[in-house]
Amino acid sequence: MLLTSEAVTNAVNACTGRGCSAPVTLRAGWAGPCRLRVLVHDEAPGLPGRRTPGPDEEGGRGIQLISEGADAWGVCGNGPGRGKATWFELGRSGLRG
Repeated sequence: MLLTSEAVTNAVNACTGRGCSAPVTLRAGWAGPCRLRVLVHDEAPGLPGRRTPGPDEEGGRGIQLISEGADAWGVCGNGPGRGKATWFELGRSGLRG
């Protein structure tokens, strides 16, 4: 839930004040046995990046949390409409549930 919340919050924040007309979309599905993929799409320009916020900053840790908590993650142009999608996967290949 934490990683999904961070990805959605990043997308909503990216769209705030940039005139995005389409809503942020969330898709989740099984990429294989025991491997969950979550994709969050928005139409805001630009790509998210990992940064190191100061100790007193309230934000700026979303991509850092995703990159450290997920087994794989990235940003791609896939998804409905313009923009980009931030995705992550949980569950390692070859695990048996």
